[in-house]
Amino acid sequence: MYPITPKKPSEIREGDFYYIPLSNGWFACGRLLEIEKKSGRKTKSILVGLHDWTGRAKPTAEDIHNCPIIEQGVMNINSIGHVGGEVVGFKPLADDGLRPLPQFEAGNLIQGFKNLGPLPKEEYEKYSRRLTYGLKVILLLAEKHFVDN
Repeated sequence: MYPITPKKPSEIREGDFYYIPLSNGWFACGRLLEIEKKSGRKTKSILVGLHDWTGRAKPTAEDIHNCPIIEQGVMNINSIGHVGGEVVGFKPLADDGLRPLPQFEAGNLIQGFKNLGPLPKEEYEKYSRRLTYGLKVILLLAEKHFVDN
């Protein structure tokens, strides 16, 4: 099954991890935190996290064990292949104590793809803003964290 460059939501699941090739020849690692569902069906919108990990080889489940998520955003499934990455494995999110971080968007508190309701303005600073990533944003964030610094 692995590696795979997913094109359809049926090819992925929460906990899948994928490599992001960096300009210095190393790799970063993204993790599928949640897949959006509408009317009970998976969509191409996925919530991903960028692990605080980089290495000379593609990531393994052992490499990312207990590595925190340092960025989180919504992107299209096609972004994985667009940056030259592939899904290379699966590791249950619970193994690393991971779940989508609460964020705010349009005045609401969001966790994963679930809207938890209105968030008072004075509480905005407690949460990061929900971002929707374009096709290459996950690569740009990985470059910023692991190559540019």
